[in-house]
Amino acid sequence: MTPAARLIKLFDYDAWANHKILNELQKNDSFENQDRALAFLNHIIGSQHHWYRRVTRAELHKREIWPSFPVGDCKDLIDANRQRWLELIEEESNDLDQTISYENSKGIQHESVLSDILHHLIIHGQHHRSQIALLLRQADIAPPGTDFIFFTRET
Repeated sequence: MTPAARLIKLFDYDAWANHKILNELQKNDSFENQDRALAFLNHIIGSQHHWYRRVTRAELHKREIWPSFPVGDCKDLIDANRQRWLELIEEESNDLDQTISYENSKGIQHESVLSDILHHLIIHGQHHRSQIALLLRQADIAPPGTDFIFFTRET
């Protein structure tokens, strides 16, 4: 498998896992800390959008890193993020180790390798999905399995 194909698989996994979490939040829409769990999912969505703008310098609508999307909007936002990243990976498949210059949220200039940014997004999403899983468990709700190996078995 090529490096680009591996990254595409990771972004497919990420969207799959985000949909699993979203479905659980929609099924259990009134548990204690549900707003906090949705905030973590919104952060995953907002961060991916924000990073896409950094990487491509796209003139997309600027979003907060901690946005407040209604739960009903999340599916389309997850899908739109996934599609943009898959297209970018395909377009840059021969130059995934290019250096990207960007400004972080504190206004500090940085440079990172594109493939490192892409891996960061996947790891970042899993981190926050784990926080959501903990909030679900604290409310006596079994969180969905969102481990990568579950994705590979299911797909």
